[in-house]
Amino acid sequence: MVEGAHGIAAFAVCHYGPSSEAGTDTCYVKFGAVRDARSAEHDYLRLLDACEALAVAAGMSNLLAGANMARHEAYRHLVARGFRTEILGVTMHRQNDPGYCRPGAYIIDDWR
Repeated sequence: MVEGAHGIAAFAVCHYGPSSEAGTDTCYVKFGAVRDARSAEHDYLRLLDACEALAVAAGMSNLLAGANMARHEAYRHLVARGFRTEILGVTMHRQNDPGYCRPGAYIIDDWR
């Protein structure tokens, strides 16, 4: 969890280790979200920092996280930190409504 001026600004659910969904030597961010606020981009970067710190503290050398490319900012920050596409998926929404797959939504999710 990442604290903000008004409580929790962001959180992530992570799995790590050989007995988890992540597998050996990997910390996997199953889901993460940032509160919609002026500080969302900054809070997202802090959330990524916290996930990286968890991976290091747990002795995992890999961090796995995913974001829909329609969330341009979230995806761009992952790429800037060296994340690369491992699985490519397609989401479809009724009437092509963007839902939460839109610019400005700082969400990490991986639909394996």
